[in-house]
Amino acid sequence: MSKQEYVVALAGSPNVGKSTLFNNITGLKQHVGNWPGKTVERYEGLLEHHGIKIRIVDLPGTYSLGALSEEEVIAREFIVKEKPNAIIVIVNAIELSQSLYLALQVLELASNVVIAINKIDAAERRGIHINYKGLERALGVPVIPISALNRVGLHNLIERVLEVVKRKVKTSPFRLSYGAIEYYVKDLERRLVKCKQLEMYPSRWAAIRLLEGDEYLEKIASDCAELTNYVKTIRERTAEELGEPPEMLMIERRYRVINELVNKYVLTEKVTSPGFSEFLDSIMLHKIGGIASSIIILLSLLTVLFSINTGFPLNLIFEYLGYEEIASVIEEYSLSGILSFIFSYLGEVVSNLLHSLGAPYDIISLIVDGVIAGVGSVLSFFPLILTVYIAFGFLEDSGIMARIGTVGDRIARKLGLSGKAIIPLILGLGCNVPAIMGTRILENDEEKTLSILLAPLVPCQARLFVLLVFASAFFKSPLIQTAVVALVYLVDIALVVFMSYILRLTLLRRYEPPELLVELPPYHRPSLRVISWYAWDKSSHFIKKAGTIIFVLSVITWILINYGPVGRTTQVSESYAAILGKALSPIGSLMGLPDWRLMLSLEVGFVAKEGMVESIVLMTGIDNPVKAVRSLNLSLPQVIAFLLVMIIYTPCIPTVSAFYQESKSIKLTIILVIYELILALLIGIISYNLIKFIFNLI
Repeated sequence: MSKQEYVVALAGSPNVGKSTLFNNITGLKQHVGNWPGKTVERYEGLLEHHGIKIRIVDLPGTYSLGALSEEEVIAREFIVKEKPNAIIVIVNAIELSQSLYLALQVLELASNVVIAINKIDAAERRGIHINYKGLERALGVPVIPISALNRVGLHNLIERVLEVVKRKVKTSPFRLSYGAIEYYVKDLERRLVKCKQLEMYPSRWAAIRLLEGDEYLEKIASDCAELTNYVKTIRERTAEELGEPPEMLMIERRYRVINELVNKYVLTEKVTSPGFSEFLDSIMLHKIGGIASSIIILLSLLTVLFSINTGFPLNLIFEYLGYEEIASVIEEYSLSGILSFIFSYLGEVVSNLLHSLGAPYDIISLIVDGVIAGVGSVLSFFPLILTVYIAFGFLEDSGIMARIGTVGDRIARKLGLSGKAIIPLILGLGCNVPAIMGTRILENDEEKTLSILLAPLVPCQARLFVLLVFASAFFKSPLIQTAVVALVYLVDIALVVFMSYILRLTLLRRYEPPELLVELPPYHRPSLRVISWYAWDKSSHFIKKAGTIIFVLSVITWILINYGPVGRTTQVSESYAAILGKALSPIGSLMGLPDWRLMLSLEVGFVAKEGMVESIVLMTGIDNPVKAVRSLNLSLPQVIAFLLVMIIYTPCIPTVSAFYQESKSIKLTIILVIYELILALLIGIISYNLIKFIFNLI
């Protein structure tokens, strides 16, 4: 059976790195000939990616598609007549305003486009920052940062091209409004229907080109006398009315749009002097000082972030010092505490309103206890994710993140990874979904596979929340609470190292960690604008997750708890939730966790870890999360076993979905889910029996 083959055109202006990109993605599988009937050379190359053949056709380098030269005619006629499955337009990150002109013209001609912004490493050295996601939204097509020379981002580029080819990502035609000329464009577009000679061209594009005086199209349409006479009349009329020929007005309009895009999505910062950079690097890149400074920076940032958002660990510090009231205020007025209060108040208002309207009790309970309480408990943690990315944006924009990756290379190699993979794993502390998606920066397929298999083991903030609630519920001393949290994290880190070794021994036997080849960007003062781009683009996906999956989770949990085989029930023990939980009790008993409520919370945690505590609150009928968890009356071996199982087993459905999106493999996705479930079960059994045995000895 022959492998599927797609045709992808590569377009770009001279000196943007088009030839370098073509050579690096096609290697030695190239063919050189001439375009039919032309003296211009035609370069073709073959790329095979995950069993899919991609024929890359390198179009002649042009500054526009104006048909003023043989190269321009060849480029646009290939796009129109050959209809490639996708078009890569490569532009220069350093001179974006100049090289975007061709990109706009291609976007007016076709929508199956991927824009590759090249020389991003050189741009970083000059303090140039580009909001790629913003450009992507504005242009309606994928925008991918790459360095063709250093082969950075090429894997991600090909992945996005295939998404466009397979229509997995929606691209929309770029419609540039030409102001006063727009009326004539639309009028001419309607008249083009009668000219069969131009029917192969997009009607709006052809209308624009004819107004610009495209001699090549005029020659093709020469038999359509009525149309060509009308075009001539319009061109004369617009030149007379507007004071300039239409082609000049259209060129000015395109550059105005380009300048608007550049002003909105590109920012240039002043970089530090070489002497100061060398001084900082002597610390950040030092064998010992670099690791120490990186750890101090990350721990300091995470401490500040968690204190602002949840009060931890600042509340525990004040509580330990004997200032319980201050600790209580810090927790109550944290961002999470404030949002929890808002949603609690909203629930009361909605409940009173529905009561006054005579709504049935079931509807009131569903909306207040299911929807508002469930979604509110999750959205209250959105500020944490946002502020985590603000912190990472600060590290990225300042140039510190690259140094952490360089220093972390020595540690990462213990996991069989390069230092570049450390950054996505660090992102996992906020959320596993961006951690998995962040592996797109890795060029080596095997390293990416290993990274996405390990990333779900990194404890995200949702799991930390569950961990903190259980620690607060069962341990009064702040020192013991801290020790329990540290113990669970240490076991988890040890498992990451262990699983890396096992995966390299079995699934990835031929894998060798690649050498870290990174060009360090200069230090410079971080820009709030750049950080806001980074933070919002990375964290906004959480809003969608909270608004869809968590909404469904809240409703399902409410139904499971309030209904059973006999219909509506006020006894949770008679509900469908109890039936599901009791069905898993035999497995839970192996880990010392026979309580069906714990098993149900783990089921809910597979949908979203944020909902675990909320499910216990709903099942116990106790509003306070800490008191609700405490009412389960668990022993120390049970608490440790449950927390280890919770932090190890499959994080959540969005994480699994992101994993499949990146791996493109059902087999690997199943392996991920199964290995984490088995690992969690084994650790749960071992930890429960080991701690119980130790306590019996004591």
